[in-house]
Amino acid sequence: MTHSLSPQAEDICKADAANEQTQKNHETAPIQAKDIVAYLQQNPDFFLQHPQVLSELQVHHQNKGVVSLTQLQIEQYRDKIKSQKKQLEQLIHNAKRNETIYTTYADVNLAIAKSSSIQELNSILSTQLCKALGLSQAVLYPFNDAIDSPYKLPELQQRALLDKRLNKQPFYFGRLNQHEKQVLFSMNEDAQKSVESVALIVIGTDKDNVQEKPIALLAIASENPLHFSPDMDTTLLAYLQAFLTHQLKQFA
Repeated sequence: MTHSLSPQAEDICKADAANEQTQKNHETAPIQAKDIVAYLQQNPDFFLQHPQVLSELQVHHQNKGVVSLTQLQIEQYRDKIKSQKKQLEQLIHNAKRNETIYTTYADVNLAIAKSSSIQELNSILSTQLCKALGLSQAVLYPFNDAIDSPYKLPELQQRALLDKRLNKQPFYFGRLNQHEKQVLFSMNEDAQKSVESVALIVIGTDKDNVQEKPIALLAIASENPLHFSPDMDTTLLAYLQAFLTHQLKQFA
């Protein structure tokens, strides 16, 4: 006579069999690193309950040989503190640098407002601006023939720079080709090394009339290839642009 199990009994038997198989798998499968990590994460007080384990564990350090886990942890804390100290020093350095930049532009703009000629403007730009900020050269080229200046650009070169580099924009940041460097800057052998990135700033264009010819063009050079980049902030340069525009209109 055949006896059959009820559905509930069958489910219990299946569950017992599954548990037994799982237990066998755990007994035969090797413990992996991830299992240990998971266990310690789930039991954060393990070393508090078993302090002797912490003192007995030893780790093979690449440079120092065998060290205790406690020593390794102390060293990691020291490295973390050193890293945070460097970050703090960098933040302080950047803050001081930003303060210098802001103060320099404020002083330059004040000097521009008091200037009486374009020669004086070029002197202010090449001494106060370049010297304080570590720039190579700064030259102001008037496009208005009524403004007397030793720095002049032929009409063809004016149009080439405005169309190719500025393209109806108030600023250009980046690099120039060799011919453009020679046109805009003093290009002896030493000076060639000092023009790695440039800022070209249109002076005197009406924002509502982009077709209007500018009063002048300010060219600034740096020996650092990354100093002037397309994504740089233009806030302070925009103030410099406004002061130069106002002052040059007085000279025209």
